[in-house]
Amino acid sequence: MSAKQNPAGFTPELTLGVRELDEQHETLFRMLDRIDTVSPDMYRQLDDDETDAMLDIMNDLKDAALQHFGYEENLMDETDYPGLDDQQDAHERFIDDLIRLEAELMNGTSVPPVKLHAFLADWFADHVRELDRPFAEFRNKSAI
Repeated sequence: MSAKQNPAGFTPELTLGVRELDEQHETLFRMLDRIDTVSPDMYRQLDDDETDAMLDIMNDLKDAALQHFGYEENLMDETDYPGLDDQQDAHERFIDDLIRLEAELMNGTSVPPVKLHAFLADWFADHVRELDRPFAEFRNKSAI
């Protein structure tokens, strides 16, 4: 069974109305689609070649997330957003979790692609809803 049956898409509910952030969020969600291509069976442990491919995806995702987080935090700093510290903490925890998952893969720990896909998709969606949306609302009110 493939995760394509339940893809991690960037849905309209995740749109914030801040063009740059929406485009970056959509890009991060599209990167998750690459996980679906690594293995024909999303529920089994990856072989060595699949693990290498997954590590490449995770590294690309980490780089894109770090770039996005920096951009997002800059916007928050520019608008004196009071939730900046919470955002930075959440971003740091995410990167730590991603590094931990990479280490598990490198050490041969069984991490099926569906687990990675679900964790990443859920994290991004929850983060946008719970932390980014309040910032977008704050920013839009500040611009009035």
